[in-house]
Amino acid sequence: MVHHHEPTYVFRLTHELALRWATLSIVLFFVSMAGVSGFYQAIHGQIWTFISASNQTNQWSALVVFFGFIAVLFGQIIIHELIHGMAFAAFGGSPRYGVGVKFFLPYAYATSPGTRFSRNAFLVIGLAPLVLIDLLCLVLLAIFPQAGWLGWVVVFNTSGASGDLWIAALLLRCPTSIEVEDRHTGMAIYAPPDVDVRLLPFKTSKPKFRSPVWVLGNVTLIVLFVVFLGSFLLMPIFQILQVPSFVLGTDSFWIMRWQNNEQGVRIGLNLLSILAIAAFFGFIGILVKLIDRKSEGASP
Repeated sequence: MVHHHEPTYVFRLTHELALRWATLSIVLFFVSMAGVSGFYQAIHGQIWTFISASNQTNQWSALVVFFGFIAVLFGQIIIHELIHGMAFAAFGGSPRYGVGVKFFLPYAYATSPGTRFSRNAFLVIGLAPLVLIDLLCLVLLAIFPQAGWLGWVVVFNTSGASGDLWIAALLLRCPTSIEVEDRHTGMAIYAPPDVDVRLLPFKTSKPKFRSPVWVLGNVTLIVLFVVFLGSFLLMPIFQILQVPSFVLGTDSFWIMRWQNNEQGVRIGLNLLSILAIAAFFGFIGILVKLIDRKSEGASP
């Protein structure tokens, strides 16, 4: 294959794309939550909860569940990126890891700049964490019913893979002869001369500038819209799928409740809990941003 020094297309995360990924993540969150609940019910004949003490109402149990969710989420993110890095190395790359803030949201990343991968190799690299983590956790959850927290690893891992799935969908529409270079801020596509670049599924127009207020406002509207829409649409969807009852949290600190028993069906979303978690990660994002600014100021 003839190598080109300049990429055919450089894929970057824009404001609009970030909003689409966020929306897809929310959809994947509810879909995977329903899937795990049904899987647990089918295997063990019990209602799936985060921990066995989910019916306790004291403040200590609420704190345990809250920080348990945080620990599971951060642990899943670390393992997710480590698997990306190991996949990079398996195909000849030199993985690098880091954290940053994009559009007010903190994120972790694994990248391998300077190394080109075939399309199929990059598909394996991108989807490896989603497949391996989900499969392992589901197998362990089937063996150990008391480890209900493994279900939330699946939920967080699946909903957090929206970007990986989006990129995989784009690459599947590309010929196998292209090469992909992963970069911290996106990826570069290298197409051989015999490929008609007009047929590649990438937009070549320059992204429009959006102010931070515009981005923050759109993210807020999307979250509120999904919460509002979910209150009306999730109930019939869960009924059709016969999703068994579950509680995301405890009676003192809960995010979502779904009831499906002889008394009827009911769904509940706790905006205060959702805002509390959002505020926590917003605070983490501010800290990471401050650290980045200090690092840039200290560098020569």
